[in-house]
Order: sequence, then structure tokens, then C-alpha cells
Amino acid sequence: MGPFHTPQRKNGGYSLIEVLVVLAIIGVLSIAGASMMGNRGGSSVRIVMAELEGAIMDAHKYAVSTGRDVAIVTWGSWDATGVSPTLYMARGVTSIGTTTTLTTSSMAIQDVVINPPSEPTDAQKSVAVVFAPSRSREYMNAGVVVSDTAWWTNAMQANGAGKQNEDITTVEPFLHDASFQATNDSSNNLFRKSLNQVSISGSNKRFNQSFIIQVVSTSGGNALPGGAMGLIVVQNNGATIYKFYNSGVSNGDGKWRRI
Repeated sequence: MGPFHTPQRKNGGYSLIEVLVVLAIIGVLSIAGASMMGNRGGSSVRIVMAELEGAIMDAHKYAVSTGRDVAIVTWGSWDATGVSPTLYMARGVTSIGTTTTLTTSSMAIQDVVINPPSEPTDAQKSVAVVFAPSRSREYMNAGVVVSDTAWWTNAMQANGAGKQNEDITTVEPFLHDASFQATNDSSNNLFRKSLNQVSISGSNKRFNQSFIIQVVSTSGGNALPGGAMGLIVVQNNGATIYKFYNSGVSNGDGKWRRI
């Protein structure tokens, strides 16, 4: 036997270092898994916000590329249990100041005539952009706030640990910008359950109305106190879509940030 020969183990067991390494890996994976599970609501909020932003941007791009007026129309409500009615957003060509007629000129809509307060037919609804929680797992932990619900208020309530999300009106640009203060009002909620619409001018490429969209983390069909929150803001005579996100005090610092 040479002087540098390492004796073999007499059994197939693991060394203390190997055991510690395995435990460390398990611990890291457990923490990562718990974090992902706990922040599922935050991920859902951001996914829903991204889809909403995409739909609005598509409508705006169509107005820019064609020079035609475009309407964004909403109706219905968000049911986190997946039971109808479902939330709808439609877009199409219009003529600002007249009855809105959504036509096949928009790829998202076919022959949908919106004349409030008439409800679109089932056939017309079938060609709209649909936000149905039951159709996507990503939707199951977030919800779009409709103006006749208290979801936004409930999300701002303290969680089980007594912590509360930061009030967005206390941070910039809402704190000192009067235009943002005026826009951030429940009367400007794009989703009102009944038919509602905003328009984009084909001539100046700007939105003709101010509106907001509120998104909250949900659990069991209700807004989660201290959960993640999101806000989309579009201002009258503007062409910018502003997005703000709060990770929530339950799985974050509860602070608002523009994204």
C-alpha cells in the first residue's frame, strides 16, 4: 500500500459534509417553492395587467396605422369562481361623437354594434376579447375590479398580520400631479359591468377620455387584504399607458412602483 493511498469506506453511508450539502439544497428549494406559491397572486396580477395593456396598445396601434377612430368597449364582470357572466373587452372602428359600430376592420371584432344601453348578443360576445378566470390558471389568483365592487377597498385593508399596502395617492406622481389625482377616481373605471367605452382619435392618435383599470390579488373569489395590486392609468388627450404595481405586504414590501 503506497503512502498516498486513501482507505475505502467500510460501509456505503454518506459523510457529514455530504449530508449537510443535501440538507442545504433541500432548504433552498423549499424556500424557493414557498416563495413561488405565496406570490402566485402577484404573478397573476402582472399577467392580467400585461394582457390588458396589450389589448389597449393594439387598439391604439390600429388608430395610429389607419388614421381611423377606434373604440374600446367593455361589459360584464369578473367572477373569480369561473361562473358567468364573464368580463369582456372589445375594440373596433368607430366615429367619435356618433353611435359606435365595431366592424370587421378590426381583427378583434366582427360586426359588433354597440349602442348603449343595449347588451350585445351572444354571437357578438363570442368575437370579443374575453377575460374568463375559468379558462386560464393564471387568472385564478387575480381579478379585474368592476366599479360596483369593493375589491379595491378590500385589498387595501390590513392583512392577518396587521400590515397594510401603501396608499397609491400618497406616492408620485399621484401625490403632486393634479392630472393623475383627477384621473385616479372610481368614476373613471373602464369596467362598469354595464356597457362602457372610451375612444382613440385617428387624427391626433390620442385617447379622448381618461380611464383607469384596477387589478387585485384574489382568494376564494374575494380581494385578498394586503395582497398584490395593479393599476393602469390612461389620461385624456394622452397616448401613454401608465402601469403601477404593488407586490403587497403579504409577500412583499407593500410599496407602489411604476413598471
